[in-house]
Amino acid sequence: MVEQQQAEPDNPLMRKKKTPEELAAEAELEDQDEFTKLKNTIETQVNELKSQIESKCVMQ
Repeated sequence: MVEQQQAEPDNPLMRKKKTPEELAAEAELEDQDEFTKLKNTIETQVNELKSQIESKCVMQ
């Protein structure tokens, strides 16, 4: 246990440092989440507008 602590003095919690590739992959997932939220919000608003317009335009 002592050997591991001496081997990684900059890493006291014994966490593995992430590679740039891992960090990029996580950032891409976060971007996709934000994009998905935005897409869902827009779809919801469009559907609400469609419903409002349809309720005002009653076919006779």
